[in-house]
Amino acid sequence: MNALVTGVSAAGGLVLGDGIEIFVHRLGERRPLDRPWWRCEVCEAPPTGIGRVPVVRVLSRRRGCLSCGAPVKQSFRPAVLAVVSALVLAGFAVRFGADVVLAAYAVFGLSMVAISAVDLERWIIPNRIIYPTLALLVPLFVVASAVDHRWGSLGRAAASGAAAFAGFYILHVVVPRGMGFGDVRLSGVIGLATGWLGYGHAFVAFFAAFVLGSVVGIAVIAVTGGDRKSRIPFGPFLAAGAVISIIWGNPAAHALFHRGT
Repeated sequence: MNALVTGVSAAGGLVLGDGIEIFVHRLGERRPLDRPWWRCEVCEAPPTGIGRVPVVRVLSRRRGCLSCGAPVKQSFRPAVLAVVSALVLAGFAVRFGADVVLAAYAVFGLSMVAISAVDLERWIIPNRIIYPTLALLVPLFVVASAVDHRWGSLGRAAASGAAAFAGFYILHVVVPRGMGFGDVRLSGVIGLATGWLGYGHAFVAFFAAFVLGSVVGIAVIAVTGGDRKSRIPFGPFLAAGAVISIIWGNPAAHALFHRGT
């Protein structure tokens, strides 16, 4: 059963991850999500042939628009998003198996992939991803808590989300250039998702995010010759820390606190 759930999750991640490109491109440029979703930016012609097939559409995008010949921006990105999404969802499936809470974490994982892609390109974390994610996560966690009477998990999720939002809000007020308000909103969602598993998982998520951000920041400074004022988007590190915590949070918490959560 777990192997089947993992396979279905990975396949779903490939298809849905490919579709994330629509959100990344449209929301990053503050454009509406109207149909046709896949279309040329110049002539607005929809794709044909393999251009309609998820993942393999990258072969068509490399050649540009078949109607007007205009080049396609980020032609490889849909495939990258698909592979990353498949890996994240497969990792979550291995972690949770057929547990009903997997639905909540699938939504969360896909959201983290989309947010990371937008933040890397545009240096923004769109509210049009954050708020729908939160609107889906809350009822899904309520359902998961009700099914197995895990109300304590729901309480820890709410407390962790509120604490993370408050902590990051203070950082934003103290160092506004170093911590955008999009990161503050994202921290609340991550606190909610990781806190459902336990306070230790929430701590691991943010600890891993700051460690990864520091390591990459130092590497960027060393390579580019910048200084400590050099900025890098923090959203992808928050997302990566959350994924690490969800999949490997128990051993990480044990290593940090000498006990599991």
